[in-house]
Amino acid sequence: MAETNFQPKNIIQVGIGNGSKALGTAHEAGDTWNFLQVSDFTFDQSSAPVEVAPGKNALNGQLESQGHHRRDDIMYESTLTMRGTPTAVLKSTLALFGAGSSEASLTPAASTNDNSALVMKHGGTNVNAVTLLFENAGSDASAVDVSMVGCFATSMTLRQDIGTNGGEMVAETTFVTGYQPVESAYAAPSTKVLDTAAPKNIFDLSTSTLDGEALILNSWEITISRPLARIGFQDSTNYQPFGYAQTGPYEVTGQLLAKRDDSVHDFAAHSSGDSTGIALALASSGFAIAAPDVMIDNTKPDMGGEYLLQTIPFRAFAASETAQIIGITIS
Repeated sequence: MAETNFQPKNIIQVGIGNGSKALGTAHEAGDTWNFLQVSDFTFDQSSAPVEVAPGKNALNGQLESQGHHRRDDIMYESTLTMRGTPTAVLKSTLALFGAGSSEASLTPAASTNDNSALVMKHGGTNVNAVTLLFENAGSDASAVDVSMVGCFATSMTLRQDIGTNGGEMVAETTFVTGYQPVESAYAAPSTKVLDTAAPKNIFDLSTSTLDGEALILNSWEITISRPLARIGFQDSTNYQPFGYAQTGPYEVTGQLLAKRDDSVHDFAAHSSGDSTGIALALASSGFAIAAPDVMIDNTKPDMGGEYLLQTIPFRAFAASETAQIIGITIS
């Protein structure tokens, strides 16, 4: 007889357990748990791809002995799409570049490394790794929850658009972990800190300038990303990693969609090859993004609407090894 349990997506609550913890250890009921305004999500389950070893000559079929599940190099992934509240943004920046309070500032020295050993090492005390909890997402009638421990973020995208979500900001963050997701009846957090704040809105922007030129924006988005790799495996039972390594720099890229006018014309020299960094500033009440050194990356007119717009892709840099690449102030 078929099982009768099921998981309606609309009853699943998503929480982030955070605070100092040994890397690879789940946050517990008494730890800090923030439950977010999630509009969409993905999560992984414990699974592994099959790798097939070479077959024996003169056989035209694959034998069971050739198949091997590869659990040693997996990074499990979850992407959360959230309303752009201060909690959504700052919990993302915490796991992405180790800044969990406003102003969240990214510099070339930023990292989520362990505080003592300067490595993201299994068992090392880490204040930046989080536990993701998906309540009521378990496939078993008694193992009703899914948890993912030791999660760091590899990317966060912030965006606003006058044509979607009533102009509200959206935060979309991808988390990864080398530890197998667990389905269980997770001990319910003692206190759920519910995120009830209003998202920031593009219609409230009081400042939107590039190189000091005021822009009328239809939309904008900024992505902060980095590569993260797991380090090996400790045993052939749980395949826990030894830790993680960041294998490349943070990259900050984005795009503005603005009314095509004098302001766009006035920074044209920076669009065609002078390789000079210019400042981007976005601000409204309780919210500001500052990228002091961006380069325009092949801007183009946009003729898809009733009037001309300008698509302005950009990449943010640091002016020096200690300078800010991007700062996010939000409250």
